Amino acid sequence: MKRLLSLAALRSLAAAVAVLIVQSASAQELLTLREAIAYGKANSPLMVIAANDRERAEAQATEALSSYLPQVNATGQLDNNLKRPTTILPPGIFSDQPTPVQFGTQYNTTLNIQAEQTLFDLASLNGIQAAGPNREMARIREEQAQEQLIYEASRAYAAALTTRLKVQLLDANQAQYDSLVPLMELRRAKGVAQALDVDRLEVARRNILSQRTVAHANMELAMGQLKQIIGMPLATEIVLVDTLPVGGQLIATTQGPFSLDRLNAYRYAETALLLNGIDVRRKRNAYLPTLSAFGRYGANAQGNDLGDSYDQWFDYATVGVKLSVPLYSGSRRSSQLKQSQLALANAQQQLKLNAMNWELEERNARTRMEAALANVENDDANLRLAEEVFRLTEKQYSLGAAPFSDVLNADYQLKEARNNYTASLLQYYLAIIDLNKALGTLLPFANSL
Repeated sequence: MKRLLSLAALRSLAAAVAVLIVQSASAQELLTLREAIAYGKANSPLMVIAANDRERAEAQATEALSSYLPQVNATGQLDNNLKRPTTILPPGIFSDQPTPVQFGTQYNTTLNIQAEQTLFDLASLNGIQAAGPNREMARIREEQAQEQLIYEASRAYAAALTTRLKVQLLDANQAQYDSLVPLMELRRAKGVAQALDVDRLEVARRNILSQRTVAHANMELAMGQLKQIIGMPLATEIVLVDTLPVGGQLIATTQGPFSLDRLNAYRYAETALLLNGIDVRRKRNAYLPTLSAFGRYGANAQGNDLGDSYDQWFDYATVGVKLSVPLYSGSRRSSQLKQSQLALANAQQQLKLNAMNWELEERNARTRMEAALANVENDDANLRLAEEVFRLTEKQYSLGAAPFSDVLNADYQLKEARNNYTASLLQYYLAIIDLNKALGTLLPFANSL
C-alpha cells in the first residue's frame, strides 16, 4: 500500500517534474517572476506609453521656453487688383469739381521677414517655471507604470502558481485512488468488498479527473493573463520556475512604518499642487503688460504687367518696441483666475482626503496580511492532519478494520483541506503584494525577488 504523499514530498516531486519538463521542452521559455517583470518593462505597452509621456513632458518644456526665444517669420504676398479702389480728390486740386482717381498698379508683390523678441511677459515666465513640475510628474508616472506592472504581474504569477499547485495536489489524490484500485479488486474477488464500494471508488476517481481538468484550464487562463500583462505573445509557451512562498519568506519586504513620502501617488499629488499654484500665478500675471522688440525688413514690386513688375524692387526696414496693456477682456481673465484658484483649493483638500485614504489602505492591507498569514499556518497544519487521517483510514481499510465509506469521508476532508490551503496561500501572497503597494515598496519588492 502506497503511503500518502506529504506536502513537503509533493513539493519536491513537483520540482523534479518541473525540471524534467524544462529539460524536455526546449521550445518553452523559463520564466521567474523577476524575469517576467523585466520582460514587461521592456515589452509592455503600458511602459511604452509612460516613456512617451515623459518625452512629451520634455517637448512641453521646450514649447514653454520658446515663448521667450526670438520668433522669426517670413511672409510673401501677391495682389492682383482686378478693380482698383477709387479715391475722390476734393475740388481745387485738378479742377473745380471733385475728381475720382485710381491709385496704384494692378500687380503688387510684397516680401518681408520679421524677428520679434519678448522683453517682458511674466505670464510666459510662469509657463517656463511649470516645466520643472511637469517633468517630475512625468517621471513619477513612469514609476507608477512600473509599480502597476509589478503589481499585476505578481498577482497573475501567484494565481498561476496556485492553480499549478492545485493540479499537483489533485494528481497526488489521483495517485492515492489509483493505489486503491488493485486492493479493491482483490477484496471484491474475495467477496469482502461490495460492488457499491467499487462504484464509489470510480465516482471519486472521475470527480478528481473533472476537478483536475478545471484546475488545469484555470492555470492556462492565469498564464495567459500573465503573458497579456507583460506584453508577451500569447502563443509563447512558458514554464513558471518560481514556487509560492510560505511562512514569512517575504515578510521582510513589507516591514517598516507607513510614510506618505514613499508613495508615488502622494508625490505626484504634491507636484500637481505646485503646478496648480504656478497656474494661479500665471492667470494673475495675465493682467500685467507685455513688452517686446521687433525688426522688420522687406521689399515690394509693383507694375501693371506681372512679369515687368519684378524688374524693380523697393526695400524697406523697420525696428521698434511694442507694449501691450490688457485693459478689459469681458471678465475672461478674472473668470480664468477664479477657476484656477478653486482648482488649487480643491486639490489641497483632495490631497488631505487621499492622505487619510492611503493611511487607511495601509492599515487594512497589513490587517489582511496578518489574517492571511494566520490562515496559511492554520490551513497548513490542518492539511497535514487531514493527510495523516487519510493515511490511517486507508491503512485501516486495507486491514479490513474500516469500511470504504470512512475512506471516502477522509478523502472529502483531505480535498477540503487542500482547497483551503491553496486558497489561503494565494490570499497570503496577494496580501503581501497589496501591502507592498500600500507602503509604496513595490519597486524594492521586485528588486528583492
